[in-house]
Parts: sequence; structure tokens; C-alpha cells
Amino acid sequence: MDYETLEELLPLAEEGKMVLGLDTMAQLMADLGNPQDHLPTIHIAGTNGKGSAAMMLATILEEAGYKVGLYTSPSIMSFNERIMVNRVPISDEAIIRAAQAIKGSCERLDLHLTEFEVYTAMAWLIFADQDCDLIVLEVGLGGRLDATNLVKAPLLTLLMKIAFDHVGILGHTLGEIAGEKAGIIKAGRPVISYPQDPEAQAVIQARAKEMGAPYLEVDPDDIQDLPSNQARKQVFSYKGQTWQLNLLEAHQLQNASVVLEAVESLRQQGYPISDQALARGLDQVKWQARFEIMHDQPTIVVDGSHNLDGVSQLKLNLERYFPDQRIVAIMGMLADKDVTHAVAEIAPILDQIVTVRPNTPRALSAQELRNKIVSIYPEQYDTIVPAVSYEDAFTIAMDLLDEDAVLVIFGSFYYVGYMRNLINKKLGNDI
Repeated sequence: MDYETLEELLPLAEEGKMVLGLDTMAQLMADLGNPQDHLPTIHIAGTNGKGSAAMMLATILEEAGYKVGLYTSPSIMSFNERIMVNRVPISDEAIIRAAQAIKGSCERLDLHLTEFEVYTAMAWLIFADQDCDLIVLEVGLGGRLDATNLVKAPLLTLLMKIAFDHVGILGHTLGEIAGEKAGIIKAGRPVISYPQDPEAQAVIQARAKEMGAPYLEVDPDDIQDLPSNQARKQVFSYKGQTWQLNLLEAHQLQNASVVLEAVESLRQQGYPISDQALARGLDQVKWQARFEIMHDQPTIVVDGSHNLDGVSQLKLNLERYFPDQRIVAIMGMLADKDVTHAVAEIAPILDQIVTVRPNTPRALSAQELRNKIVSIYPEQYDTIVPAVSYEDAFTIAMDLLDEDAVLVIFGSFYYVGYMRNLINKKLGNDI
């Protein structure tokens, strides 16, 4: 279902409006019977990596025989991807049924919802209607005041890497941001954390102690990157046990280690998950637009990195996998991101850049982004081309490639889905 059709079904707030707080959501869900209270849930927050961890965990749990509801954002190809059952996007019919129930509640109570509140309520209704065994629930923004934080007693809470993003909303220090993310920690419920910066770590530990929540943080020294005989997979060991992972980014080893600890916690809570199911899940997991190699000849990488930490990881992965190759980029970013530092981080390794405007009012125009890059690196003036459309950007970039070059498309989830469609339409998939 497209977003325009969805908006016709529901009383959404002004497009893009962001209202943090739980009062309206609590009224809505109470009127709908509070289905979220009866759904065993793993709740995941963090700046980067929460979607990857969610997909890994959902894949493993499905392999273990559970019916798994998965709620993530943003979607890449269609709205339906936000809400999945056993990794299958929900049907338009399921959306319509949930939308009708939500609309009825809004009319009865005179509620005005944000888009994310609508989507979250929809997910809970659908997961309850489909009798899901387990729910993997990704926070939208922050945590403490996020619509997903009506979950009262999650099976466990995962906190992925905390970095700078949405600083005008969540805080200007890592400690402040961590405080918002740690707001999803519930009394007595286990907390598992990615290896955090000390400032963020201290805040999370203090919150866990305050809530009487058992706390475990993955130790990077327990993770060993091992040689792989498959070009599209990573091999690693965690606490001496070896696993194969179907995601290429280096930091996914840390994400996977958090997931391994999550599985162990679920086992201790009475959920059988065999090592075989765990291994199959890690080996089969797929996650769109996360250093996704969509085409081999030429090599095309699609990545949703959109903040400084994500762009830094993208740079490391490009240097790791394509150390001696020319890199051509299609780049589009939002004006409210830390564009200056992101550009300063990655532009030096990009041989040529085609700028494009993502499909949102918050985006920089292609010319504005070009000007921003040139203001930081004037010597790149002749290597940056603004495009008038996605198709124009793709055509320009393809003309810049030679047989040894790599094309990377990154900067915002708001447009990488369009680019994936364009790649499939123009080139197909030769992976």
C-alpha cells in the first residue's frame, strides 16, 4: 500500500509532524483493548543497528518455529514492510481492517494522531489478530516518549549503538541521548547493550540499576573476526563459538553478538531456540539498504547511512571491501542531519559524487548539497554533479563508471527505495 492511500484511510496529523509523548497513544490503545499488553515483546532502541538486530532476531526466532511479528522503520520499498509476520509484509487487507478500528477510536475520542502513532497501533492490532508468538519491536525515535513505549513488561530490552542524531530533540550530549533511549528499560526486565561509549554506558547502567533490571553489555574482546571463504558472508566467533553472518558490515558482528545474548536470555525465560535455528537465522538474514550489494557488474552498493556514525561505518566498509577501486557515489541527505561532518568524513574517499534530493520536504536540494560539499572540499568542485531526478542521477553515475569502479548510493532512507527499484528496472539482479 502506498502512503497516499493510507492517509485517505486515517486521520493523520500534519505530514511530518513529530509529537513525542504517550498520553494520546495510551488513550487510543485503551479504547482498542490494549493488545500490546498481551504480546510477548523484545523492545529495541538505539541510534544505529536496531533494525539490523531486529531482523536478525526475527529471522532466528522464525527458524526456531515461532510466529514472529516484526515492526521496523522506515520502510524501503512499501509501507507494508514496516509490519511483517514471519518476515512477510502484511497485506493491504490487514492494513484496512486495522485502519478502520483506529479511525473508529479516533472519532469516538476525538484523537489526532501522528503518523508513527497510527503505524504503531496498527502493528499491535495486526500482531494480536494474527496470534503472533513473539514480537520484535523497534523504537521509532528516542525511547522514553516513543509511541512503542507503552510496552509495560518486555521479555527483554536491547540497546544498540548510541550516537549523535536528532540532537535537537533527544539532547546534545551522548549522555542526554542515552537517557532518552534508556527510557524503555522496565522494572526487573533484562537489558542487553551494544558496547557503548563510556558516557552512554554510565547512563544506561544507572537507569538499569534504578529499575532493578539485570544488565549485560557485550564485551568487544569476546568477538573475533575470522576469515570467510564466501565473499558475501562474514565469519566470527563470540565467546568461543563460531557463526556465519549474511550481513557484510563490520559493525554487524557487534550487533549479532547482542542478538546472541538476546537468544540466551530468551532461552533462560523458557523459549526453546536451538543452536541450529540460531545458525540458520544468522546465515540467512537479509536486510535491505544496509551495505547491500545489489549488482556485481558493475558493483552497486545501496546503504541507508544518514548520520555521522552511519556514514563513518560506510566509509570503513568501502575501504575494507573495495580498497583499490574508484568509488562513484549518488548522495542525498536531509537538511536536519549533521551534513557537514558526514561530508567531511566520507567525501575524501569518493572519486566522483552525483547529488540528488531525497523525496521529503526536509531534504537538501541537489544543488544545496553540492554547494555544501564544495564549501568543505573546494578541490572537488569539478567532481560533483547535481542531478535533477533519481533517473538522471543514475544515468550520470553509470556513465562515470569504468570496469573497476564501484557505485555507492547513500545518505537517506527516503530515496534509496526508489534507487533500488531503478537498479532492478535498468539492470536486474546478477547477484
